[in-house]
Amino acid sequence: MFTRLAPLLLIISIGLAGILSFRTPQLRFVQDIAVQVFAPVQWALSGPSAGVAEFFQNFQGISDLRAENARLREEVDRLTQETVRLPELERENQELLAQLNLKRSQPTYQWITAKVIYYDPSNLVQSLTINRGSKDGLREGMTVITPAALVGRITRVSPATARVLLITDASSSVTAMIQSSRTKGVVNGQRREFLKMKYIPQSETVRTGDKVITSGVGGVFPEGILIGSVTNVSKKDTDIFQEADIEPGANLASLDTVLVIINHMPVTLD
Repeated sequence: MFTRLAPLLLIISIGLAGILSFRTPQLRFVQDIAVQVFAPVQWALSGPSAGVAEFFQNFQGISDLRAENARLREEVDRLTQETVRLPELERENQELLAQLNLKRSQPTYQWITAKVIYYDPSNLVQSLTINRGSKDGLREGMTVITPAALVGRITRVSPATARVLLITDASSSVTAMIQSSRTKGVVNGQRREFLKMKYIPQSETVRTGDKVITSGVGGVFPEGILIGSVTNVSKKDTDIFQEADIEPGANLASLDTVLVIINHMPVTLD
């Protein structure tokens, strides 16, 4: 009810004040009373409009804060994705650089790149599966490497995948030689983290740190691929041969990408 009468009372107060302003000084007392009576009415009328303005200002401020928070969340998400992606890009760049260096050092090699999609979880067979197969030109017996060292050879092929027997498997055997002395031997898998080089003549000197590479004897693997480094030498005067423990040059437990040499096929004796 007061809200409906307020405009009317305001008009009356303004008119009355105007009339009284033209009267004698004796009537100023009445004018003062009128101002005092109707001043609360004017405050009541102006107060809600100021409150409404303040409300809309606050609402606009909240909206701006929400928009800014949304923008900041998007920026955080983008930076988080970049933080995850940057190490992957760095790893890919390193792999490409390693392949380029391999191409320079071994210009006769021709290979295709394959992704490792499966590791044999058992301890019975040391093998992995790659995402390339016969449709990509892969054949059984082909050599598998990384830019660093020998990985193994293909033992089974399907149209889209291939199984690779690692050199650490107990059934794996690689004809090899000490790079510095050209001393020949055979590197066998041990189903462990290291390999064993056997049939090294007692007369030959083998030292810790010597590099061991494929010899190419037998034609199974191309010549000159790094197998690993000597970590320990076992030599007894009563034995005909000495043996050496070899640490693989490739990290066979965490391979993501491998290279399959496609221009070398193993020699088969029929």
